[in-house]
Amino acid sequence: MIIKKLNKEKAIILCGHGSRDSDYKSEMLCLKIKLEEHIQYDVFNCFIEINEPSIEDCLDKIIHKYKKILFFPLLLFDGKHMIRDIKKKINNLSQKFEKKIHIVTKVSLLKEVLPNIKDIITNSQYKEYDTLITSCSFSKNKTVFNQLRNYTNKLSTSLNIQNKIFHFVGDEEVVLSQLKKLRIKNIILHPVFFFNGYLFKKNIRYFEKYFKTMQIFPIAHYDPIIQIISEKLIRNI
Repeated sequence: MIIKKLNKEKAIILCGHGSRDSDYKSEMLCLKIKLEEHIQYDVFNCFIEINEPSIEDCLDKIIHKYKKILFFPLLLFDGKHMIRDIKKKINNLSQKFEKKIHIVTKVSLLKEVLPNIKDIITNSQYKEYDTLITSCSFSKNKTVFNQLRNYTNKLSTSLNIQNKIFHFVGDEEVVLSQLKKLRIKNIILHPVFFFNGYLFKKNIRYFEKYFKTMQIFPIAHYDPIIQIISEKLIRNI
């Protein structure tokens, strides 16, 4: 049931990266609709690149219509987009519009995503899969590499899976070489993305040609994650 919006003084902006794949924007809009079912505030969306509206265009249209605006980044890693395109840009736009824009802390990989992904895998017939493969978008920022490594190690340990490999999308051939040496046949494939965009699909297509895979969907597909986002926004509003 959709709750009637009662408060027009506050608004929420969801910000995604953007993708050449049309499913990305469709899934983000689907998340927006689901969140609107749980909260009583207007929800808007924008993108860092590729898709529209941009962050600037979105804020320009609504900044003076609401007393308080929450800006929620749909990002999972602390790479350049989080630092340059969110934190610095929002700070500059707050000064430009002379109005505070509140950035909501992003979803935590370790504290919020990991426990739910663990449950999802545990509730499946995963014992025949002996290797966990994770991936994310390429980044020159070492923080992203370290975050993906830490997430992969902790998730594999919690599942009691000894073999694990983490990589940036684009390095699939290197991973394939490692898997062949280990004589791996069945893998849990977990590209760590919010939505089903170009890079997510590219990674899935590559490995499913060679292995029997258990595929973990983008995290916005899972109701517990949507609930976490909803509760996080309500707490901050």
